[in-house]
Amino acid sequence: MGNTIRGQVVRARAKLVTGLLYLRGAFVSGPLDNLYMATTQKAGSQWFKQVWSDPRFARFTGLRTFPQHRYEWDEFRKRFPRGTFVPGLYMSYDLYEEIDKPERFRTVYIARDPRDIVVSWYWSMKSSHVLMGKVGKYRTELERMSVDAGLHYCIDALALKFAAIRTWYINSDELVKIVKFEALRDNPHEAFTTILDWCELDVPGEVVVSVLDDYTKAKMRERDLRRRHEGEESHYRLGGSDHRTSFGVEHYRHFERVAGDLVDVMGY
Repeated sequence: MGNTIRGQVVRARAKLVTGLLYLRGAFVSGPLDNLYMATTQKAGSQWFKQVWSDPRFARFTGLRTFPQHRYEWDEFRKRFPRGTFVPGLYMSYDLYEEIDKPERFRTVYIARDPRDIVVSWYWSMKSSHVLMGKVGKYRTELERMSVDAGLHYCIDALALKFAAIRTWYINSDELVKIVKFEALRDNPHEAFTTILDWCELDVPGEVVVSVLDDYTKAKMRERDLRRRHEGEESHYRLGGSDHRTSFGVEHYRHFERVAGDLVDVMGY
């Protein structure tokens, strides 16, 4: 009952915020009408959203964060209000292309080595993701399997997402910038500065440094655990998701059968 009431409150709040953003969008004017962030799950999208949504960033970008929905299912929107940062577009380029966009916009697509996505998705579905949608089904299946078998299961389950990732690479679009998760992780200041420059947004360097310092993995994990019930695992795992320490020969062969040459197409 508690979770149901909480969900209703969250949806009601999102509906109110959405209405206010559409109203604001009729009057707002800034250097960029909209910024869209497209990606796939387990590629750092929540971290990117938290950084870009920080009020210190918004003060200079003029963009307010649009409430994130499950756009790939029954809540696809063809239009978003001007003056918003739209996160979490977990979809193919073809579906993204259907969105009615304003005159001045940019889109960042966050890519990640899809083999690492498999590993991260495995642990998320098995242990840490909040129970919603199909998560319960995946968790039940994975709890019955060894890690080895579970990784094979995840490769198959992610087949459509691999196909969606490929669409962002085979469509040439000068208003879409593909940014690798690994670059954001390993040198966040340089990566975010590059994105800001590409968007022609002027955020002072000291602000970028200050915001990023507040969103390290350790600090985000600490905040995430405070929001969870006692005994629950954080969305931000202590361990890594490196396929090189998790995959065996058969996993690589299986991945190639399912995803083809996706790794080469993405430059990994």
